Amino acid sequence: MRLHVVFLPVAVTLALSGCQTSKTSSINAKAQAPSSQSDRLIKLADDIDARGDNGTAIALYQRAAAMPDAKPSAFVKAGDAYMRAGYPADAAKSYQAALAKAPNDGEAMLGLGSAMIEAGDIEAGMRALAQAAPLVNSSAAYNRLGVAQTFAGQTAEAQATFARALKLAPGDLDVETNMALAAALEDNSATALPLVQKIAAAPNAQLHHKRNVVMVYGLLGQADQVKASPPIGLTTKEVATLLARARTIRSKGSTQAKAKALGSILG
Repeated sequence: MRLHVVFLPVAVTLALSGCQTSKTSSINAKAQAPSSQSDRLIKLADDIDARGDNGTAIALYQRAAAMPDAKPSAFVKAGDAYMRAGYPADAAKSYQAALAKAPNDGEAMLGLGSAMIEAGDIEAGMRALAQAAPLVNSSAAYNRLGVAQTFAGQTAEAQATFARALKLAPGDLDVETNMALAAALEDNSATALPLVQKIAAAPNAQLHHKRNVVMVYGLLGQADQVKASPPIGLTTKEVATLLARARTIRSKGSTQAKAKALGSILG
């Protein structure tokens, strides 16, 4: 299941302001209108991809990238589409093509790192993510790197990476959850407990955050606290299942072994 049960799937969401006047919007629309054949194909592919037709979108992104006027971003778009469709090897080729045009393209490097990790080359993927994160300098980029470091058993490094992500997005529950899990894997209750207590009390905490809270308490060997006051919205059976998984992971000897066990459960 990749990173979907405990760690959140790594994705970037952009929130755009809707407070512009119609005149400003019209001016911006003209300024941002596709200026080349490649750009026009990308816009069409974006629209189709948003409607869920991933296969057609990939074909259009490929056509856009093949145009003589194609920018590196066209290859990145194709790579992102391949990743969403579950084809990391094809995605890696697209990101590499973008980097051939622009060696310091942070988004291409970030995508390549994720694709490599998805394909099983953890070390190469982490090197790419570590180089990309400062270039992109976003919370999502550092979150990706932190997740990779966690599954590699580099939990101390992961916590430092998540801390950098939180500086860019203070209070992000997703990042705080990942940081708490990384700390819990090395039995660092001093870091993990304040985080999960904050997450559990947050009015905007969602069910996946609450599942993470259960997992952290379980990894720390504090299952009784969860049993005494289980998170609202989770069934008794679900809580028991999460705690059983946490016990299995906790029984492993080293932090690296625990991280590997967590990865195998999520994989």
